Amino acid sequence: MTRGMLAEHLEQAGFIVFTAESAAVARVSCRDHDPDGVVLDIDLGFGPTGFDLADSLRIDRPDLGILFLTNLPDPRFVGRESGSMLSGVGYLRKENLVQRGLLVDALDAVLRGRVKAEHRNDRDLDRPLRMLSGSQVSVLRMVALGLSNQQISDARGTSPRAVQGIISRALLAIGLPEDGEGAARVVAARQYILAAGLPLSDRQVTSGSGVPEGYSGENERLFAPVP
Repeated sequence: MTRGMLAEHLEQAGFIVFTAESAAVARVSCRDHDPDGVVLDIDLGFGPTGFDLADSLRIDRPDLGILFLTNLPDPRFVGRESGSMLSGVGYLRKENLVQRGLLVDALDAVLRGRVKAEHRNDRDLDRPLRMLSGSQVSVLRMVALGLSNQQISDARGTSPRAVQGIISRALLAIGLPEDGEGAARVVAARQYILAAGLPLSDRQVTSGSGVPEGYSGENERLFAPVP
């Protein structure tokens, strides 16, 4: 589902929707339209993440409803922990939108301050790579970006041997065998991409969700900057 299709879907549910193609445009649109809530992707490519944008918007609007809609299993995939999430937010993985009505139900929950466990996919016990540490996720992400062990160690202030150790322990935690440094890097990159997609790529919303019977979002103003 593209940004326009997402807007159309939410308008059919009774929301008044404004969209934007970037974080900069999003800030201006929120200032001009004063929405009740926002729907944000997290990985917006180079520059600020959806988390950065949400933090900025909440400074002026502490009551702003925020729903993250993303391919990423949880915030660790952009270097943040779930404990650092703003209060009252929702977090849906795009692949879960096949559940009928989930998107609209989650929006209703964040707008009314009634977020439940089903609206926080970042806490799902079966989410991909849940068993890895933040450091392991970070290193796998850099491997998926094509960085060498030397480049990763330079960025982390460690050694190539330490980086390879992190990769080895990550594969062990996942339950996959390691067969040489080169093969381990290929497997590590594949596991990351399977879990979260290509890092820093443009993303589009995909959805098969429907609108729950009896629900009306009439008069709710929603802003949806999803690339």
